[in-house]
Amino acid sequence: MTKPMTPPAVTAQRADRLADHLAGRLKALGVARLFGVPGGGSSLDLIAAAERQGIGFVLCRTETGAALMAAVGAELSGAPGVVLTGIGPSAASAVNGVAYASLERAPLILVTDASESAAPKPPHQVFDQQALFAPVTKGTLRLTPDSAGAELDRLLHLTRIDPQGPVHLDLSVGHARAPVAAEVAHGAAPFEAAPPLAMAEARAIEDLAAWLAGARRPVLVAGLQARRAGVPAALGDLAARLGCPVLVSYKAKGVLPETDPRFAGVFTGAAAEGAVLARADAILMLGLDPVEMIPARWSYPAPVGVVMRGVSEEFPFAPAHALDGDLAANVAALAKRAAATDWSLAEIADLRAGLRERLALKGAGHTAESLVDALAQAARSGTRLAVDAGAHMFSAMARWPALEPHGVLKSNGLSTMGFAVPAAIASALHEPERPAIALSGDGGLLMCLAELSTAARLGLPILVVVVNDAALSLIDIKQQRLQFPARGVRTPAVDFAAAARGLGCTAWRVGPEDSFEDALRQALDARGPCLIDVTANPDGYGEQLAALRG
Repeated sequence: MTKPMTPPAVTAQRADRLADHLAGRLKALGVARLFGVPGGGSSLDLIAAAERQGIGFVLCRTETGAALMAAVGAELSGAPGVVLTGIGPSAASAVNGVAYASLERAPLILVTDASESAAPKPPHQVFDQQALFAPVTKGTLRLTPDSAGAELDRLLHLTRIDPQGPVHLDLSVGHARAPVAAEVAHGAAPFEAAPPLAMAEARAIEDLAAWLAGARRPVLVAGLQARRAGVPAALGDLAARLGCPVLVSYKAKGVLPETDPRFAGVFTGAAAEGAVLARADAILMLGLDPVEMIPARWSYPAPVGVVMRGVSEEFPFAPAHALDGDLAANVAALAKRAAATDWSLAEIADLRAGLRERLALKGAGHTAESLVDALAQAARSGTRLAVDAGAHMFSAMARWPALEPHGVLKSNGLSTMGFAVPAAIASALHEPERPAIALSGDGGLLMCLAELSTAARLGLPILVVVVNDAALSLIDIKQQRLQFPARGVRTPAVDFAAAARGLGCTAWRVGPEDSFEDALRQALDARGPCLIDVTANPDGYGEQLAALRG
């Protein structure tokens, strides 16, 4: 019988311990904080080791919320996010947040407590955690002193290679406290930067530029990669030289300020933007990932060019041209070769107004549209909006005026509910001076309600606005369109204001006849986390969805 490994006791601080080595590699990647719900194993060692590196730890209420906060923080900072969990049920609870990082292309490092290699039976709380996370990560590793060198660095580097995404480390307390080899502890090199643009890519630029020069009515479509440093400026230059319309994905809102006269609206891959794309004789996708498009038939006859890092083969069309490499450099090179086309600003303005009108939400009382308009008018300049999945998101994405990258935070590739509050928390931690508003439906908020206490404990100045219609409204619409009985999608109304107060927030409840603006003024003047629970009218969601998706 194999004798089980006994974790060594924690004695003096040892820079050669695996936990300290991992913390050092996280520091080298630019990690500023860890998120999680620690277990009693290696997560405690890693929290202590990270503190010695100047990396803080944010205790969350749920593992999913922790993973979402870490992933959104990574999107905002560019450095990988890190989430820690306990073993078994704690690890399993993080899956949705890790899936977010996978489908939103966010660099994330998940570290889970693990059992010792020769732990005695029965296998209480033990299952194959690496197998669980393999489908939603770019790689998974049982971290040991033997794998702490090049093998660990390769895995961490994977988070930054396009398409960016999460990786998983299983770490037992015995291994966390074990020493690593001296050449590993003292010979770790800086992580390499991205390689420069190659000549082959430069030749491809000439081919794509010639194709674009032959178009008289091109349309640009910007995606999530366009948020990266240098790309928005190059995109704006290209659009100005071409004088053509620009559509942006949900993730790319703000890469072209929506005050720019060439901004035409939001692109989802559905029917709403068809009026713009139907007039194109060339469509150029800039940093758009196929995961940002809803599943739908591609029906536009214009040829499509694709410029992105790590060109994908999952588009619903065959690109006429595809350009890989440094996105900012490639777009800037195209801009230098671009010339004016046949578009006029008046025509673009008409298309923009038509798309906005198409997505207008009709209905009396408080609606998602009226709430978003009031928020946009009252919020301080630079306020960031985090939007949850649900029917209210259509008005939010159509009407909130994003002026810079990450001006809006939205789960798009995964489109998960329970996103807005963790995202707003991540925003407030990353940029404490920037106001953050979370716009959520009642269903989505119930999935992350406990994280309001995280915001309260940290004193974060976030505002949560709940569009409360006591239903899973988007699913309700689909159920109605199928003419099924109304079952399983409507619930008794929840008093979120009372719940928020119990969790340490200041809160208001706004009924159908009450003034949202009055509550909003008070909330914007308050300190710490606030919540406004608004009884909303869901009428019109069905027509809006039909206009958006056909």
